[in-house]
Amino acid sequence: MIIKKLAVPFINDKLLQQVEHCYIATAALSDAGFDFIRSRIPTKSKMEIVTGLDVPTSPEVLKRIWRNYQGRITLNIYTKNFFHANVYIFDLPFRKSIAFVGSGQLTLEGIKDSEELFYKITDAKEIENLKSWFIGYYEFSNPLSEGLIQEYEYLYPTLKQRDITSRQEKKQFIELTTAGFNWDFIKFKNQYFKKEDYLALSSSKARATTPEVHDERVSVQSKLIQLHELIKKDVTRMKLHADADTTKLVSSLEPADHPDNKLQKMWLAYGRSEAELKKLNSTKGTDFITLQIVLQQKEVGVWLTAKPNTGNLDREYFNKQMYNEEYKKQFFTLLTGLGAGYWIEIAGDRKAVETFQNEDTLWEFTKADNWMHYAFIIGKNYTVGDTEISSELIAPTIIKEFEKLVLVYRLLLQKL
Repeated sequence: MIIKKLAVPFINDKLLQQVEHCYIATAALSDAGFDFIRSRIPTKSKMEIVTGLDVPTSPEVLKRIWRNYQGRITLNIYTKNFFHANVYIFDLPFRKSIAFVGSGQLTLEGIKDSEELFYKITDAKEIENLKSWFIGYYEFSNPLSEGLIQEYEYLYPTLKQRDITSRQEKKQFIELTTAGFNWDFIKFKNQYFKKEDYLALSSSKARATTPEVHDERVSVQSKLIQLHELIKKDVTRMKLHADADTTKLVSSLEPADHPDNKLQKMWLAYGRSEAELKKLNSTKGTDFITLQIVLQQKEVGVWLTAKPNTGNLDREYFNKQMYNEEYKKQFFTLLTGLGAGYWIEIAGDRKAVETFQNEDTLWEFTKADNWMHYAFIIGKNYTVGDTEISSELIAPTIIKEFEKLVLVYRLLLQKL
């Protein structure tokens, strides 16, 4: 029998409540996916899991299994080859068993959210064959250990960042080619940024260093500087400051200064004044979160952001303050009050602000932030052709959004 969503028989048939022993081979697992099964099977039931860690798996779930479930749950790591199998075998009362073989990993996406496919098996002989297959990999795997977890923690951010970049590039590719987007349908006559400005940041030119592409980037730089002139009085009124070095008003035009040597976005950034930076014993604005106007291949973003390995002082301050109930409530109120179109991105995961039900769900989401490895972004994007970013309205639009974001920005600031 074909099963689209593994969660259906797990919940509707109350399958997990009957489990006496389960054997799981999976390409990856997450806290939520692990808890989905663990919380539903009887506490006396045993779980044996084998995974390869080839697909990024959070070290946190490995720590939990190691620290809290020894004797009941065992996890082995297969390292001899790329491991991408997904098999779920359950022993039930009265010597019955059931198995599912398919594409879904032991994550919420794999079990219920993504488009996966499983085949249900009840034939006793076939299930015994699957158990033999499982044992072959399980016994030739490395048992989970504290040392293994520690070493994997160093590697994990690199694997995760590659996964984030890959997903973002795929999303951009889909939006540009198969989601109904067509440059020819956009009327650029009254738009502030023209088609050539966006195309200067296209994937095909991201690594290019030719004089022609450089000239295109210089043209975009000039447009951003002109935009700065249009909004600088209002920005100053909000006590936001651009880089004192006017040559650094706009981000670098050199691909070598961008992640993976790819220049796919350019921006204006606003934050603390020189005097404020001196009080914090810092000469680098990158030690802090900034408000930015970001031009990408088909969008103009208004973001409160810090790139990977930046914003450490503000981000560490924020993470500590979130343990304060009043601060946590205030952040939740300001963030969800930003309105339609706003989202928050933490460790590569992006969620619309209205999806958070309460302060604690938001806090759990922000706990994944790690300033050394991931970007922190709260923002809103306008798609090429939107009226709000026309020549006439782009400056008022940015000021309107800055006036909302600056309230969140002030809450995040490391205090002087």
